Amino acid sequence: MNANKLIELLDKNSGDGNTPLRKAVTLLQQQQAEIEALKAKTLTDEEIIEIGNAVTNLIDSNEGWIEFARAILKKASEK
Repeated sequence: MNANKLIELLDKNSGDGNTPLRKAVTLLQQQQAEIEALKAKTLTDEEIIEIGNAVTNLIDSNEGWIEFARAILKKASEK
């Protein structure tokens, strides 16, 4: 059983109102949405290689690695 199936099952049996089970369902739904959002920000190998190729001349220095990391984070945040 995955998280979405669990949410569906609990949701059917949680009833209306402000019950502890309803609160748990809402929390699980929020967490699942956050997980999906994080998955969307994952870079492919090709995207990482493309960024690496763009900063290859800098990788030999600490500043180069920092620039590479910043470029990776920037690309991921744009997704």
